[in-house]
Amino acid sequence: MKTNLGKEIEKIALDRDIDLVGFARIKDIELAYPPRPGENLLPGAKTAVVFAGAVLKGALDCPRGTKGAIKDAQVAYDRIQNAAAAVGRFLERKGFLCYMPPASMPTDAYKHNGTTHFAAEFSHRQAAIAARLGVKGWNNLLVTPQFGPRIRLGSLLTTAEFDFKPPALPENLCNKCGKCLDICPVNALDPKRELFLDQPKCKNHYARPYMDHTPWQTVRNIFTVQGYGVMGVQALMEGYHFSCAECQRICPVSL
Repeated sequence: MKTNLGKEIEKIALDRDIDLVGFARIKDIELAYPPRPGENLLPGAKTAVVFAGAVLKGALDCPRGTKGAIKDAQVAYDRIQNAAAAVGRFLERKGFLCYMPPASMPTDAYKHNGTTHFAAEFSHRQAAIAARLGVKGWNNLLVTPQFGPRIRLGSLLTTAEFDFKPPALPENLCNKCGKCLDICPVNALDPKRELFLDQPKCKNHYARPYMDHTPWQTVRNIFTVQGYGVMGVQALMEGYHFSCAECQRICPVSL
């Protein structure tokens, strides 16, 4: 059954400080690797409602590091999940079923070519691309006209169908300038590679200084690096798990 609930859903989301809302038909979402179809999470799912929460440019540019940006990203995920939960309750009162895949962690581990990678149970980026909120940039992130890649994403899967018209996007939204490739501290980005992003390289870098490249080095740091143990405790308590945002910061779109 087709419904005209899109405007009501947008209002619920915008009232909860969401910056962008989009809709994608489940059948139109191109699957990422490994394939994670929405129907596997919610049998009968017809639509993905996609939510984007912008992060603060000033936090990303802070000369003292990314602690503020990390906390701001956590706040963005909270905004997204609050909006998705509110929309889900609204739709279920209308008689539709909904499922909210986690917007960030937890993630699943899988092996690819003998190396451990991690993946969310649903690709919010691919849903956002199908919803025409943006495009996949060379930084492997969603690049939007309004905020560039300086956003966080989440989705809600539902059995409802909406009448909606995806927005038009400007051409060459990611113009392949290569700034994200050049600034990556560990050369983790390569558009010629099968998976585009060398995820182990990226994760091993942005998890530092809270975890080093090997368990032994992490333990050694606790005893030899001043303040390292305190940072580790804070990471566990507050969720400061990520420390690199260079590809977000450097992207010229919307600056």
